[in-house]
Amino acid sequence: MLLRKYHENKEALMQIGKEALAESRRLGLPISAKDLENEAKDRAEHEQEERIPAAMRQ
Repeated sequence: MLLRKYHENKEALMQIGKEALAESRRLGLPISAKDLENEAKDRAEHEQEERIPAAMRQ
């Protein structure tokens, strides 16, 4: 139960962070190097997750 709540909260916080970055970009505010690094890492993980199922379908 607690582990499930932890994962739900983690996902919600990650979504809030993504929205905050998008809003910062929209407003032309500077984005920290750490935020850019985390964003690149998330994008790489997401791309890797998309590739695995595609390979299984072939």
